Amino acid sequence: MKRLLDGWRTLYHGDNNYKMMDYRPRWYIFSASLAIISICGIAIVGFNLGIEFSGGSQFDAPVHSSVSVAEVRSAVEDAGVEVASAQEFADGARYLIRTEIVDDAKSAEIRELLATELNTTIDEVGVSEVSSSWGTSVSRQAVIALIVFLVAVSVYLWWRYEPKMAFTSIAGLLHNLVFTAGIYAIVGFEVTPGTVIGMLTILGYSLYDTVVVFDKVDENTKNLLSQSRYSFKDGANLAVNQTLMRSVNTSIIGLLPVAGLLFVGAGMMGVGTLKDLALVLFVGMLTGGFSSLFLSTPLLIDMRNREPAIRAHTRKVEAKQAANPSDEPIVIASDDDEDEDDEFEVTAEAEDDKVLSGTSSSPRSGARPAARKQQQRPGKKRKRR
Repeated sequence: MKRLLDGWRTLYHGDNNYKMMDYRPRWYIFSASLAIISICGIAIVGFNLGIEFSGGSQFDAPVHSSVSVAEVRSAVEDAGVEVASAQEFADGARYLIRTEIVDDAKSAEIRELLATELNTTIDEVGVSEVSSSWGTSVSRQAVIALIVFLVAVSVYLWWRYEPKMAFTSIAGLLHNLVFTAGIYAIVGFEVTPGTVIGMLTILGYSLYDTVVVFDKVDENTKNLLSQSRYSFKDGANLAVNQTLMRSVNTSIIGLLPVAGLLFVGAGMMGVGTLKDLALVLFVGMLTGGFSSLFLSTPLLIDMRNREPAIRAHTRKVEAKQAANPSDEPIVIASDDDEDEDDEFEVTAEAEDDKVLSGTSSSPRSGARPAARKQQQRPGKKRKRR
């Protein structure tokens, strides 16, 4: 128990020194596996497009009988109408049936059927129609927003850090989108405008986590080539260790309310309008913390290690570490430490200038010590010869 508490305390204060970047191939395999499963889910299962995207008719009615939503769906399908989805909402007090687009006569027939099955009046059965062109317009606008966002983010990261950080950040971002879309296809949740909004929301969250890690990487590797104690991989690994607890805390704080929406609001209370947004946020936030630490950062290390200067420096550091192996964690001087060193150097140079000009209170090297004055005892005078 004490060891567990000590480990948690070390992790919480950022003093951990896990060699996580030594296992980059494993992170690549895991990330690729998630991407392949997601792509297969999208290709084989496909998306359950909502009525806003596929177009169709929607019927909702209050429930005044013990008939289940599955029985209502079967009754509508027996009438010769294809049902896209059937679900209950308002804690089971109302049923929502979505079908293909039907004409007025068929719509009246379905309303009468639902009124009979649910023991209600035909006036209480609502009906609405949505054209697929509206969903197409929403999808087009979402794609434009995604492209503008990616371009703006790439330009900023290119200017603030370097091109390789911009590329690896976008790679992690696309991985999050593919995985989230794959989970949506496999689970079979309906794709609604709320899903599109959630997709755009997780872009900002995932990128925020990546920028936090990359900012620490940039700080740790600022003066990389001027020393031979650690390589770029070591500096990036230290950055991951330093930001690991922050990423965990951020993910937990963000996931708690989203989990409440997903499991309590949509799962227990049956609020179907919440699950579309909650699932995409939950999966996106969960994978966003992973990709920033264990996908974007390893990609950045391997891309930087291809540079001749970084590759030569890494060989030099590894040779030195092999000759003098040590288990002590790497300590990188902060900017405050560098400022103190600079202040010391400036003070030493000023003292040297004083010595050369003869104005320094310190004795010069090789000078005779000053003669001490004899102290007279009180009440006695020195005799003259």
